[in-house]
Amino acid sequence: MAGLPTNSNTLAEKQAKTLQQWQALFTVSRAADAPSAQHHWQEVMRLGLPGRKHEHWKYTLLDGLLAQQFSAPAAVTLNDDTLTAHALALESWRLVFVDGLFNAALSDAQWGPYQIAVNAPHAAPTDLAAVQPELFLHLTESLAEQHTAIRLPAGCQAEKPLYILHISSGQSASLNMAHQRHHLYVGAGASAEIIEHYVSVDDKAHFTGTRLTVHAAANSQVEHLKLAFEAAASYHFAHNDLVLERDARVRSHSFLLGAGLTRHHTSAQINGEGVNLSINSLILPIGNEVCDTRTYLEHNQGHGESRQLHKAIVSDKARAVFNGMIKVAPGALKTDGQMTNNNLLLGRLAEVDTKPQLEIYADDVKCSHGATVGRIDDEQMFYLRSRGISQQDAQQMIIYAFAAELTEALNDKLQEAVLQRIALRLPNAAGVA
Repeated sequence: MAGLPTNSNTLAEKQAKTLQQWQALFTVSRAADAPSAQHHWQEVMRLGLPGRKHEHWKYTLLDGLLAQQFSAPAAVTLNDDTLTAHALALESWRLVFVDGLFNAALSDAQWGPYQIAVNAPHAAPTDLAAVQPELFLHLTESLAEQHTAIRLPAGCQAEKPLYILHISSGQSASLNMAHQRHHLYVGAGASAEIIEHYVSVDDKAHFTGTRLTVHAAANSQVEHLKLAFEAAASYHFAHNDLVLERDARVRSHSFLLGAGLTRHHTSAQINGEGVNLSINSLILPIGNEVCDTRTYLEHNQGHGESRQLHKAIVSDKARAVFNGMIKVAPGALKTDGQMTNNNLLLGRLAEVDTKPQLEIYADDVKCSHGATVGRIDDEQMFYLRSRGISQQDAQQMIIYAFAAELTEALNDKLQEAVLQRIALRLPNAAGVA
């Protein structure tokens, strides 16, 4: 009937209202005067918020996010007891960020061979351009109050990991927005390990926007681990960029085990021969959560190897989304790339949408992709139950076995933290091993 509002108009109004709130936050932020931040904000306005018909958002709707009232983080005071409750007991050099801002009091005073500078965006050193830009990458770049530049000089072998702990808090009346921007440069022949850990102070909702860029110089080695253990009411939007030079070795593992809506991108470029790259992830949405993981990899030079393994354990009415792309450029001969997505559904209404893809523009390459979706095998369950194992313990064994290919690559303390998080999220199907 003419004159009545339509759903599309209602959605458009919500999108406009959200952009207005974000613009207000950008205007009063410390980043607003920086040319780079202004450029990224212009991209946010140009792209706009995606609708339900947008190809890359058809399974990941933003309705809940658009209904929120957004605010800048209020000042929060945390003490050592709060730090102890949330930090992992690791032998490491530690940096702590609270609601997107560096907290010197909770961080270590020294960081070994790592050279670290935390600056306002306008003072940040030049870092990598986005491999595959998207809306929330631009949002984080425009609203991040600080940039952290991390440098490991050529030839340095870091004997301990750099542990970056992000603690976020929520508010009752609005959605706290905290944005983090980090850049890691690992010099030629150097070896680095970096751990990102995201936690919530309590169960209140908050919004985390984060971007990490990693530049691995020739013959360097980088171990990157991300643990996202935030509150179930929260939103987590992240974009990691990896750029590898000749003979670099990089492994990136993401364990996305929290937040009601997660959208996680990993984009990578192989820009030299002899490169070895691994990108792996484990996600575990429960309830009505949505966890969306995306990878985009460019093999721009030949004689390189990449391996990707992405696993999802989906429970209740939750949804997992995977979208992966391997693109082999003309002339990238002898490229060897593999991408696998395996999904385990625990609930009758659990859902997964998967789309692994290849674009190959070179001859003499070896590339493959594949995806599997299934439920707990009845024969496996019968075998375990027939040996006196309870149904809950049998489910636990099957779930942990499904995740083991990823968790066993971690050291004991990190593996324990991941398994405890799985047990916390699936109390009826998994106990602490």
